[in-house]
Amino acid sequence: SVQRALGAIRMDHESNVLQSSEQHGNNHNEVAATTSYAKVRRDGEATIPSLSVLASGEGGRKGGKLTKKNVPYTRGGDQGRSSLFTGERRAKDDTVFEAMGTVDELCSFVGVVHAELLASESSDYGDLPEWLLDVMSRLFDMGSHVARPRRVDDDDDDDDEDDGFDADGIGGGFHQAHIVALEDWIDVMTDDLPELTSFILPTGGKAAAHLHVCRTVCRRAERRVVPLVVTSSGKSCDPNVLRYLNRLSDFFFTAARWANYREGRSHEVLYKRP
Repeated sequence: SVQRALGAIRMDHESNVLQSSEQHGNNHNEVAATTSYAKVRRDGEATIPSLSVLASGEGGRKGGKLTKKNVPYTRGGDQGRSSLFTGERRAKDDTVFEAMGTVDELCSFVGVVHAELLASESSDYGDLPEWLLDVMSRLFDMGSHVARPRRVDDDDDDDDEDDGFDADGIGGGFHQAHIVALEDWIDVMTDDLPELTSFILPTGGKAAAHLHVCRTVCRRAERRVVPLVVTSSGKSCDPNVLRYLNRLSDFFFTAARWANYREGRSHEVLYKRP
């Protein structure tokens, strides 16, 4: 049968690989990695890449099997652990990676909105596309900072006003000026809008609906960052990150209203009581 034939092929191949590893000094991990790459074609034949082929595709900056250029895979996280920018390795469900992943998710949603605004030929969104580009860059900065958690000594003084974070542009902290910029942009958009007197529903145009998605994902990112800032085991993250996310969700809310306004949707979709 095909299964028996495949089993025989695997056993024969593993035997050859083991003999080759003894001759060339290959370690057990290389052998296991090679034998696990066996694939079955439709005709039932097994194709197994050689050790030399696998060795030439180490990933990352060393390139892949088919290119010498930097590739995004390294196989370093295949066991559910990954490295922070500090070099420390943690489980991928660690609070730091949860925060980083949610910030990354938020950035991608902002990219969707930005693409939507650029694709529109009927509306003028003013400075909003440029503001969204800045937000995406700041979210990159935020991810870089979260990926460098500061170690906190047990003897640290909780009342010390100097939190020790330095917004150095390489992940050391997050500058308060970015929070001020968000508040200014919110003010500019709000000045064009009618006074808000009721709850509004997260709809209208496509851009507005996407901005409301950004708002809700931003709130989740904020919740993920809280343990890194305020808990007893936290204080490894600049509090300005938390402040920025808190203000950013307000920015997305206002931007959603403003996008509808710029599209000529003068009547907002209001919540209605049953």
